[in-house]
Amino acid sequence: MAHLRTQIFDAIKGRLFAIPRFADLDKVVRGRKGAIRQETLPALTLTWSDSNEPASLRPSSGPNGEDGYDRSLPLSIVVHLRDEDPELEFDEICVEVEAAMGSAIQLGGLVIEALLESERHFVNNQTGTSLCAGSINYRIAYKTLAADPQQAAL
Repeated sequence: MAHLRTQIFDAIKGRLFAIPRFADLDKVVRGRKGAIRQETLPALTLTWSDSNEPASLRPSSGPNGEDGYDRSLPLSIVVHLRDEDPELEFDEICVEVEAAMGSAIQLGGLVIEALLESERHFVNNQTGTSLCAGSINYRIAYKTLAADPQQAAL
């Protein structure tokens, strides 16, 4: 079994894969190893590696009084754009992603909540030209047992 964090990423990937424009292979990936083929765009990359995942001890959070952790996972959905009007394309994708994530804030009981924190369309600051990428950032609150990070805590 995988760390609860991986189970959460899999649930989010499934929600995003259900969006029609992202239903093809390689459209929604957790971390990428290389460049994205032009014909695959637009695409989404799920990551958390640009931020720390803080945790705090939570006593008696297991069924037998075990200690656990309250965790806060910073989730970035990196949006790779293709359209002639990347800012409008980014906004359209934000609508689809927010709807998919907002309809399952607890991700089937895996998390306490998945809250939208920020969105950003990346542009060259000197020219205002789109870099054809953006990010939709969530804060995922969840709990695990201290001795078993695969297991959700009470």
